[in-house]
Amino acid sequence: MAYRGRVGYQPWLKENPDSTLIKYNMRDEQSWQPYVKQLEEYLKKYSDTNGTRECGPDDNNSDLVNDGVLPCRFDLTNFTTAGCGPDKQYGYGRAGSPCVVLSLNRLIGWQPVDYAPDSVPENVKGRYKSGSIAMYCDGANDPDKEHIGRLKYIPEHGIDGRYYPYVYVPNYHQPIAMVKFESLPRNKLVLVECRAYALNIEHDITSRLGLVHFELFLEDKVVETKPSSL
Repeated sequence: MAYRGRVGYQPWLKENPDSTLIKYNMRDEQSWQPYVKQLEEYLKKYSDTNGTRECGPDDNNSDLVNDGVLPCRFDLTNFTTAGCGPDKQYGYGRAGSPCVVLSLNRLIGWQPVDYAPDSVPENVKGRYKSGSIAMYCDGANDPDKEHIGRLKYIPEHGIDGRYYPYVYVPNYHQPIAMVKFESLPRNKLVLVECRAYALNIEHDITSRLGLVHFELFLEDKVVETKPSSL
């Protein structure tokens, strides 16, 4: 089954649903707190482990389909260890290294198909892991490619395939990956494109299949304080 859906991302502010811009001032807590709160809200579902099971490297959700066992539990520890957890404000604020969640829209019954060893795309060749979905982000245009800076993928191989196929059951833990933008330029807009890679994921720029676009604008400006009125 081919995946003909889009890649999702977070933080996405519901207050401005038509915007794909992630913009904040490193020196202004009020500007980046909405993104931190949105990520906290989005990720809190993973703290509910009721109706899930601990899955080892040889387990996957096919067991759920075939044997009726519980879905695999998704662990956020890797993100926290990499500086993309609540203790580090998910990289926002003064750290200046925002973390963005990447996910696939849910498609019942779908699971990734492996590339042959000699056909892994160059973009992910060094990180691709059999059974998983690799992520690759870059600037959308040539100037953006120059300014996107250093990226860290968490996990390095992307979304682990053990959480597939997706099955509609209570408390299914949707698997995610994160990309950490470690060296963004200050005060410059960067257009980002992120793609998901498996043999059966289709890419189409016009309809945004298999990819997502968003913008990052990291300000570093002194916050002007208004004089108090007497």
